Amino acid sequence: MKVAYAGVDGVVRLVQFGREWWMPSGVLVEQDGGLVTGAAAVRRAVQRPEGFVADPMGRLSADTVDAGGVVIGTADLVAALLRVALAAAAQAAGSPAAVVRVVSSGSWGPRRRGALRSALQRAGAGDAELIAAPVAVGWHLLAGGVDLPEQSVVAVCDLGAGFSARVLSRAGDGFEVLASVEEPLGGGDTMDAAVAAWLSPPTPGDAVTLPAVAAEVLATARLAKEALSSAPTVLVPGAVGQVVFGIPQLRQAVAGVLDRAVAATGRAIEAADVGREDLALVVCVGGGARLPIVADAFGDAVGVRPVTVPQPEAAAVLGAVQQPVPVQAAAVVPSGRDAAGAVVAAAASVALFAQFVTGTHRYGPPNSIDGGWLLAHWGGLCLAAVLAVVAAAFGASWLHVARYAALEDERLQRRLYGVALAGAAVLGVGICVGYAIFAVGYFDVPAGPLLRWSVLAAAPVSAAVAVAGLLVIARPGLVERSWPSWFRFPVSVVVLVGAGAYLIGYDMSGSPLALRPLQWWLYRFLPEEPDVFSAIGRVGAVCLGVAVTLLVARRAWIRVVTAVPLALLTAVVLAPRSTGLIAATVGVVIAGWWLWRVLAALGSAALRVPRSQRTPLSGSAAGDPAARASWQHTPDVSSAGVAAEGGR
Repeated sequence: MKVAYAGVDGVVRLVQFGREWWMPSGVLVEQDGGLVTGAAAVRRAVQRPEGFVADPMGRLSADTVDAGGVVIGTADLVAALLRVALAAAAQAAGSPAAVVRVVSSGSWGPRRRGALRSALQRAGAGDAELIAAPVAVGWHLLAGGVDLPEQSVVAVCDLGAGFSARVLSRAGDGFEVLASVEEPLGGGDTMDAAVAAWLSPPTPGDAVTLPAVAAEVLATARLAKEALSSAPTVLVPGAVGQVVFGIPQLRQAVAGVLDRAVAATGRAIEAADVGREDLALVVCVGGGARLPIVADAFGDAVGVRPVTVPQPEAAAVLGAVQQPVPVQAAAVVPSGRDAAGAVVAAAASVALFAQFVTGTHRYGPPNSIDGGWLLAHWGGLCLAAVLAVVAAAFGASWLHVARYAALEDERLQRRLYGVALAGAAVLGVGICVGYAIFAVGYFDVPAGPLLRWSVLAAAPVSAAVAVAGLLVIARPGLVERSWPSWFRFPVSVVVLVGAGAYLIGYDMSGSPLALRPLQWWLYRFLPEEPDVFSAIGRVGAVCLGVAVTLLVARRAWIRVVTAVPLALLTAVVLAPRSTGLIAATVGVVIAGWWLWRVLAALGSAALRVPRSQRTPLSGSAAGDPAARASWQHTPDVSSAGVAAEGGR
């Protein structure tokens, strides 16, 4: 059993068990039912061989196992191995695994997969993912940098204890197994037996080979075969003393085994209904893939020379961790700035209109056919109407994100935002009309002045918002960033405009009475008789001047240089007959901000280089795709996990 994990740095590493990169997959069952795993089980098996189960994962098709007179569930044996694997991975990574994947044979049916699920549940990893070995190898290829576009076909030849050939197709965000062929006599165990037979031919006559001698010969053959992965020849004991065993001798000894493996690969390609010319890659994995004779045998028979990845015996377990962890799309949360802007603008608009109503003095006979006239802060009504349109625009952005931001069709989602903006412009005008109707009924005066200072004053802003909405509807892809962020009005400007108009209105009308303590406190520092506008009104004018500066200047240093003289100028020119003009100017500047954003969107689109004309960051080199692979064990996304690969 091999175990790999990806730590917080995203690098995939194998877990080391002592001095080995694998853990023995056997489990020893004690007479009292206790379980011993790993290397300790192998050592204990010398004393209790009847209780040793060498390959529990390979026996998952049976519900129970008789281990030296103790009947125990196969899932319990596998669960004991998985608990050790999970603990080792957690110790190596420094924290428990967030994602657990277990590699299984691609030929396993529902019975063995269900038994493995039961074992995972008992091991405390019930939510683990099962991944077929060939699919895991496909992810290992991608992580190594192999270029596998859509519909690419890959043949995976697994030379483990047995042999399996599987044909994969790159499909969407994963791999699809097109065909699978098993050949138990085409793998490493059969090769070991063939090499052992070559080194020690059968004894003629009635001579019997002792089991211990046969086991020693088999172990020698396995070591000799593995040594040829890094050396051309080795010296091994034979039937008549020391013999030289090299690549030619290995090819002669295992020729029949390789023929069966190659034939199984051909049957898998035929079963997948793809031509050999359609194969993008043939990759050999498993311990036997290191043998130098494998590439020649498969290349001559299949027509595509296979490649071998580093650490081929761990390719599947590494690929299982390298498979990207699906990232669930986070729920779209409406912007808090939009919500705050809608609330602040609406509150400021209502407060200014309430101040206008309570602080206005009506002159003329009541209930008369001749209309009276009003002494009022008309600038306050003007900015109340303007802020009503701004509040509607903020609210439209917030509601749009809350309702439609999760739409898969991005163009439709953007067009719906344009509809929301246009609707906000109409809603803002409707609120202004409502203000005028209420004031006409309350004061019993002609509607002309009230409509002029509400609907007409807000018309530029409403028209600018409507133009922005129509632009989004007509050209939804004009900007690369989201439209709500592109047209997000500064909340600080709303606060300054609302506060400034409110303070000026108090100086003109004395409403509301709640500001009287503030006026009394300021008069303590003003021994002379104040002018028509006291310090409160002047502070309000300064707020309006600063708000205009924030809208017309983009750079911080320009704002600092411009804010002071513009604020002082607004405070100096403040007079009873100029308040309306100042308020109308602020409304025009707010409308200009919206139109400037429209022009900026058009200008940025005109200057932006089309995607098709951009220079790519990197190009793909020509030649064999596997030759360009870096084979660094880094997953596509940062993830944490463990994958364990057991016996077939």
